[in-house]
Amino acid sequence: MENKFGSGLVLLILLFAVLPYSAGAASEDNFLQNTSSGNVFGGGDNFQINQDVQGDLVLAGSKLEINGNVVKDFIGAGGDLTVNGNVSGNIFAAGGTIKVNGNVGGDVVAFGGQILLSRDSMVNGDVILSGGDITLDGTINGNGQVSGGTLRTGDNFKLKGNLKLDAQNYPSNLKDNVGGSLNVTTRNETETPYAKTSEGFSVFWFIFWFILKLLASLALGLILIYLFPGFVDRLEEIVRDSPLKTGLLGLLILIFFPILAIILLITIFGWSLSVLMILLLALGLLIATVPVELLAGEVVYNRVLKKEAGKMMYYLVGAIIFGIAFEIPLLGGIILFIALLIGLGAIVVWLGEHATR
Repeated sequence: MENKFGSGLVLLILLFAVLPYSAGAASEDNFLQNTSSGNVFGGGDNFQINQDVQGDLVLAGSKLEINGNVVKDFIGAGGDLTVNGNVSGNIFAAGGTIKVNGNVGGDVVAFGGQILLSRDSMVNGDVILSGGDITLDGTINGNGQVSGGTLRTGDNFKLKGNLKLDAQNYPSNLKDNVGGSLNVTTRNETETPYAKTSEGFSVFWFIFWFILKLLASLALGLILIYLFPGFVDRLEEIVRDSPLKTGLLGLLILIFFPILAIILLITIFGWSLSVLMILLLALGLLIATVPVELLAGEVVYNRVLKKEAGKMMYYLVGAIIFGIAFEIPLLGGIILFIALLIGLGAIVVWLGEHATR
């Protein structure tokens, strides 16, 4: 269950990636892209998918309605998200309201204000749900991990595995509908309203800034890959071939470049060159993590998810993994510093290659 939760969290945030890309690709219209492998990606305001999708479906928008069947995974985020069709793979979703009315061949991982698994739904795998108000009225053949303010169950609810629940309110007869063990953690009701509000705002702002930083990173990387594919591909090759070498080179640049810029700054004729050097270093640091995240995403997508995709998808996965890793206390800062050094060194190698031509 824990491994599935980690994988689900990584894939879940993929949904936010289509937002910056769609903004640049389709102005006021919705953006929807079909790939040769059968995957469908989209972003915009309002989506209704009525056709079957032969691969993965990745959508983000204010209102999403999936009426067709999805052969692989569905990854989505929106204010109002409804899945009426069947999903043969997994569902990873985040939004204000999430409703699953069809059958799911794999797991369901969902984060939202309101989450509903309707009486017509059946989940063959596990469910990992977190929300304010959660209603379960379908069949779950696997295990469940549910965290929320209130859990409600309907007459058709049945969970055949184990259930781990963290909630303030839940039905008294819940055990009757759970085939395996039931582990309940009741949230502390003695906390003051002020403490609960402060905690809620802290979590909200953390999530808000995390998503904002992730979107900025995704937008930058996708623009570079779209406009300068050869440049990004070569940086990825350099990182793949010699990460230690490029990391050491990046460290040298990070140490001596500012020193040289400061020396030039105090001279009469070198101040303009000094400013240019600082700007170039800032630009290099801005894009330094892109090739590292691209390579990491390709490795994870190919070896862990056992799938082939394009550079865009590889970068999405890598950016999300690193975005989460960067938030780890202390270790996240170290990971970010190393990624910056490796990427910066790769940029310097690329510049050296082109300077000698």
